[in-house]
Amino acid sequence: MEKMNLNSKINIALIFIAFLLFLVPSVFFLLKQHYDSMYLVVEKKVIEAAQNCHAEDKCISSTITLEELISKGYIDKVYDPISKELINTKSYINLDNNEFKVVE
Repeated sequence: MEKMNLNSKINIALIFIAFLLFLVPSVFFLLKQHYDSMYLVVEKKVIEAAQNCHAEDKCISSTITLEELISKGYIDKVYDPISKELINTKSYINLDNNEFKVVE
């Protein structure tokens, strides 16, 4: 009887471990996808503002800083979607390849 009880405890422990081995990586994968999506939204918002500024000939250079976009009224302050901290205004957008570089 005690042997059967020990076997069932081992089986329950193994099922629990197998469940955790599936659950933990899945949660981390979903969180990473979510964070990447949040950053993508901010990036697209900033690039769109830079393209609008460039199209209206108010921003002549192909490299535009956040400071320039904010001062010309194309975008408000930009916050990191995860940490909720203000992104440095020295960060810039390169319109040649539509890339947003965050300066720390």
